[in-house]
Amino acid sequence: MFGLYFGNYLLEKNKISHSQLEKVSLQQQTSRAKLGLIAVAEKLMTTKQAEEINELQKQKDNRFGDIAIEKGYLLKEEVTHLLNLQGNPYITFVQTLVDNNILTMDKIDEYIKQFKDDYGFSDTEFEALKSGDIDRIIPVFVDINIPFAGECISLTLRNIIRFINNKLLLKKAHTVNEYIFPSLAYQKLVGSHELFVGFAGNDPGLLTIARTFAKEDFETMDEDAFDSICEFINCSNGLYASKLSLEDIHIDMTPPSYSQNSTLVSDGDIYIVPVVINGKQLDLLVAVDQNIEIK
Repeated sequence: MFGLYFGNYLLEKNKISHSQLEKVSLQQQTSRAKLGLIAVAEKLMTTKQAEEINELQKQKDNRFGDIAIEKGYLLKEEVTHLLNLQGNPYITFVQTLVDNNILTMDKIDEYIKQFKDDYGFSDTEFEALKSGDIDRIIPVFVDINIPFAGECISLTLRNIIRFINNKLLLKKAHTVNEYIFPSLAYQKLVGSHELFVGFAGNDPGLLTIARTFAKEDFETMDEDAFDSICEFINCSNGLYASKLSLEDIHIDMTPPSYSQNSTLVSDGDIYIVPVVINGKQLDLLVAVDQNIEIK
């Protein structure tokens, strides 16, 4: 994940070319496998057990390793061993740049300093990006301490990584009271609190979710494509509602819906989190206890 942020920065600054970034990114993909795949290869789990955990991740907001420990398939020490085998994303990206004679370590160090300065990343935030740990990366771009909204945003982003694409690039979250959109898929949650959760943007960005979740090659944001995104939103919100119920906070989910070429208007803050998947941007929208209308 570090390569997405630093790689795009190098591209924007004309320090590397598109073809060089693609080459490095492709090589990185082969150097980091999914935890379940590694566990099977290491003879620590069976294929059936790994597939079982992958299905359980659709029902509960836990990491692969945590569920494996809970089920008794792996020990904590074994999970740590498997994570180490995956390779640190910062090290693998930098090493790949050097191995392909694209940049020297001196130049990389120079550009990393510029990268931190240009984006205003603190040392702690930069270390979070280097870690590749989404739970550490999200707070760099989102205030996770916002009641309900921060938790909902975090869970939704983790679900994008689990079910859509693990190469996620985030931009700084911001708030608006009005949001003009070409396409929007959304769901309202009602009960102890009212939440609005949606994905909005142009067709290319939204289709990255629709195609992957439905496993269909939609050409445009037609009714079937919207249904796919709505199903993903419903799945993600279901996990969040289940989590809240354990805290004695009762939430009911209304049927997901969609709209096009309209404006979202709120009495208060709508949190906007820009998300980039495969170079295509869409916005995650979350509002809590606000009167939301589509005009």
